[in-house]
Amino acid sequence: MASEPLIVERLVLVIVEAAVELVPRSISDHPSVRKYAELRGMRPTEVILDRSYHHAAMRGLDEAYKRGRPDISYHILLDAVDSPLYGAGMLSLYLQTRDGMIAELGHGVRLPRSYHRFVGLLEDLYRKGAVTDRNGKPLMRIRRMSLKELFDALSPDTTILLREEGVQTPMEELAVRAASARNPLVGIGGFPAGDFSHQVLGLFPEHVSLGRTSYSASLLACRLVYEVEKHVIMRGMI
Repeated sequence: MASEPLIVERLVLVIVEAAVELVPRSISDHPSVRKYAELRGMRPTEVILDRSYHHAAMRGLDEAYKRGRPDISYHILLDAVDSPLYGAGMLSLYLQTRDGMIAELGHGVRLPRSYHRFVGLLEDLYRKGAVTDRNGKPLMRIRRMSLKELFDALSPDTTILLREEGVQTPMEELAVRAASARNPLVGIGGFPAGDFSHQVLGLFPEHVSLGRTSYSASLLACRLVYEVEKHVIMRGMI
């Protein structure tokens, strides 16, 4: 592939249809949910849905196989914020939740190294709309917003969805394309099984597959960030 000018100013990574949501009211009276909430000193509808604790209650939920896995988003974000690209302010991170919210990570954020503390951070985020560190520095904010509204606000010049059924493309080629756009946006699934909704598929003009093997979302995100990072470092931008 011919080399292209590297002009990227910021890579936007969106965790799409993340398996993150508060416990739905329809299962809030289930014994497993009530017990878990009581142990945490919270109301059932104030806790994050988690299959590890709410598996029995989730059996009656629509698309249960795609829900209750906030750990997927946690691992993606944890690796992303450790990257030099994020440290240089050239990586923006967003999370589209199952219940119609968009969460945005601040700049220079250090996420909790404990998964349980991360879940607590999400629960605080839902209650307050925004969370800060001890010095008042913004960590995350959340608001009701559709994916299309987010795209309209960000105005990316390249929009790509990582999807197993997409056009097979080497990671290196994808990274060059991303680094050759000024404001590229890449979507990656935040759910454990199944496919994206028709609404999401229609928002992304390009669907890219990185091979016939199924990889974890955190690995794909980590590799993408690293490959874009290499091009940026070669240009002396970080």
